[in-house]
Amino acid sequence: MISFWAITCHGQQEDSIKFTTVNFYAGGQVAIPSAEFRKVIKNSTGNLGYGLYAGFLMSPLGKNKPSPILVGIDFGFFTYGNEKQKGVGNTPTLKTTHNVFTWNAAGRLKPIRHQGKVTPFVDGLIGLKLFNSKTKIDKDLTNLVFNDNQNEVINNVNDTGLNYGLGVGFYTNPQKTNAAGFQLRLLYLWGDEVKYVVRNSVVVNQNGNVTFDTARANTSMVIIQIGFTALALKTLVGAN
Repeated sequence: MISFWAITCHGQQEDSIKFTTVNFYAGGQVAIPSAEFRKVIKNSTGNLGYGLYAGFLMSPLGKNKPSPILVGIDFGFFTYGNEKQKGVGNTPTLKTTHNVFTWNAAGRLKPIRHQGKVTPFVDGLIGLKLFNSKTKIDKDLTNLVFNDNQNEVINNVNDTGLNYGLGVGFYTNPQKTNAAGFQLRLLYLWGDEVKYVVRNSVVVNQNGNVTFDTARANTSMVIIQIGFTALALKTLVGAN
């Protein structure tokens, strides 16, 4: 990490963007949950989560002064897959999806000025993590076309826990203010134990009552993110 930082500080030709006071980023991500939680996910994609992320950071010194620190907000979404339970008798087929949402305050430490082709950074995050399990009636095309008046969502379970972590990564330095760069970030997020709905445990009886089993697990995870970064508002609005 130290040698990587040194390369950027004594890099090749200095870019046209000398420093940045705004940093927007977004892209796709893969979550590798803690060993405890991976055992209960039981999906068809290696017990991993897949989703999207986005963030917006600004300099606390304003737009005219370079700063090694940016602060802002960071959002994330994962899905851990779904399962279907075939209906019995008058009970319809059910589909339950398991998703995670994260909201964090974020801080970024980076070199004050852009030199060379890439800029490394270290991020810190703290916020909330929401685990959601939503059960719907799995309607087929006929149900959707003729609208059988059944309530689509029959069960929705949420649990929220504290979320905090550290990340390292880099982004490529765009040559112009209206160009985007590439960003790679590796995060480790610590998390509280949260309550989750056990897979394949949701049952609707003939009276329409919903029952399900819950358990608790540690929610720490490693996250790999790949996306783009914009270092000026011009990049987002498309101004010349």
